[in-house]
Amino acid sequence: MKDSDFAEELKNVFRKLRSAPQVLREQNEELTARIIRFFKDHPTPTDKEIHAFANAIGMDEHKFEEVIYSILGSFFGHGRAKEKGVDFNDVDQSELAMGIEVELEHTNSREMAKRIALDHLAELPDYYTRLKKMESEGGAD
Repeated sequence: MKDSDFAEELKNVFRKLRSAPQVLREQNEELTARIIRFFKDHPTPTDKEIHAFANAIGMDEHKFEEVIYSILGSFFGHGRAKEKGVDFNDVDQSELAMGIEVELEHTNSREMAKRIALDHLAELPDYYTRLKKMESEGGAD
């Protein structure tokens, strides 16, 4: 092999290595989107349904469950409140109560609604008072 051929082959290898993280991110995002769509269609799936879906997409059942756990972890382990070190006891409890009720439009889990509300309150301590005012001025229900 000539030096120029070797150099070109080496460049191709490095190009592929540099693009690998992006490809992995895209594949992970695509998988995450498929899993979220599955849960939208099956809000309370059985273990059997989870395993059937994993098999249908050609994924090991246990690896699939790990991905589900990482999605849940990314929701509960990140966000504005976590970034800013804001805890449930650090916010106005009436704002938090208002926030939970508002966020229940997105979920039937009070714990998830509470977590979403906390992120909003970490950014704006009176987020839900402002939201209520904005909605009343705009004629929203």
